[in-house]
Amino acid sequence: MSMSPDLTTAAHHVRAATSESRFARISLIAAALAFVGLFLLLPLAAVFTEALRKGPAEFLSALGDAETFSAIRLTLIVAAIAVPLNLVFGVAAAWAIAKFEFIGKAFLTTLIDLPFSVSPVISGLVFVLLFGSHSLIGPWLQSHGIQ
Repeated sequence: MSMSPDLTTAAHHVRAATSESRFARISLIAAALAFVGLFLLLPLAAVFTEALRKGPAEFLSALGDAETFSAIRLTLIVAAIAVPLNLVFGVAAAWAIAKFEFIGKAFLTTLIDLPFSVSPVISGLVFVLLFGSHSLIGPWLQSHGIQ
């Protein structure tokens, strides 16, 4: 049983999945990997470098410290609360945005996109610069018993 002429011709003219050149694909993949390296792996490496600066023994002894345990416990509690809440409200918001037209839809999508525009690290830095002990407002806050 042989293939029909149309199928034989079609088999020889298989199109590529994308129309970009090989150079463009490799460049885009390299840019994506560089982005991941710069914004994910480099900060992660910096955290581990700082954590292990005084050696593994000092790092392990710091893990046994009461303040370290308290910080880890607080992080886990907040994550245990935030992740389920994000799941419920995220799915509800995505469903509402995808299925319905309503007043405030643009505002809701803007609120959802806001953390992608303003990094939480930048927000934290702004709060430290505004309310920290060496800021303009910091000494006034401390003089009024606010730390």
